[in-house]
Formats: sequence, structure tokens, C-alpha cells
Amino acid sequence: MRHGGSIHTWRARRAPIIAWATLGLLLGTGCHDFIVLPPELPPTAQPLTPLSSYTSWWRATEDCSGTTGELTRVRWFVVPESESFVYRGSRYDGYWWNEVHWITLASAKVEQGALVRHEMLHDLLGRGDHPAEFFQRRCGAVVYCNAECRADG
Repeated sequence: MRHGGSIHTWRARRAPIIAWATLGLLLGTGCHDFIVLPPELPPTAQPLTPLSSYTSWWRATEDCSGTTGELTRVRWFVVPESESFVYRGSRYDGYWWNEVHWITLASAKVEQGALVRHEMLHDLLGRGDHPAEFFQRRCGAVVYCNAECRADG
């Protein structure tokens, strides 16, 4: 049976392929940690300076969830003159992005503690779904959880 060359020839041809593949994996893995493209915001969103009340709201959300995090890592945005906003074809009062720890709020909701804490809870948990354990049981008296939130848990 002919294999197209000796085992030594096959190893010699295989070595550069393995070296390049390994280098690609190392660079790809390392770069993944550094290259995070910012998400697209709703078109009229603007930076928002967090209200002073957000500090106590964050602590209340940490307390009910039993988790901790840094409020300062969150970048806030607001959609001016809005009760809600459309993002990727759906309507929201607030929206959270994990990779960059961004929260966008409709301007009418900026001072609504239960809704803001809802988005804070997403950031503290590091997930976009609504586990009933947190959104309904542990933090049910602290965060807003509408029908969609309750159905998700």
C-alpha cells in the first residue's frame, strides 16, 4: 500500500502546518480578549451621567442578588425625549450590553428606580435573560419584572 512518502516526509510537511495553526490559535485567543467592537446604540442615544441615586440603587441590587460588581464599569446612555426606544426591531424602556457593560434608558425611565435596578441586575449577573430566582424571588421587590421578564424566568 502506497502512502505517498515515508513517515519522515509526512512529518516534515506536517510541522509547518501545525506551527501556523498553533500560532493562529494563540493569536486568535489572545486577540479575542482585546478586540471587542462596541455595539450599535439606538440612533439618538447620548451619554448619560448616572444620577447620584444610582449608587444606592446599585447597592440594593447587590444586596438582593447576593452578587457584587463595580458600578463604575457601567457606561450609561439615554434616548432623549422618549418613553421607550426601538433597538433591532423591538421596543425597550432600557437595554443592557454585557461585553461592554453599557445600559441605555429611555429618558422617561432614567429616574424609575425599579427599571434602572432591573438593568443593573443584568449587569451584576452578567446575563441577558431573566432567571426567576433573581428577578422574581430574590429581587422581586427591588426590580421591575414585566410579563416578558416573568415568562423568561
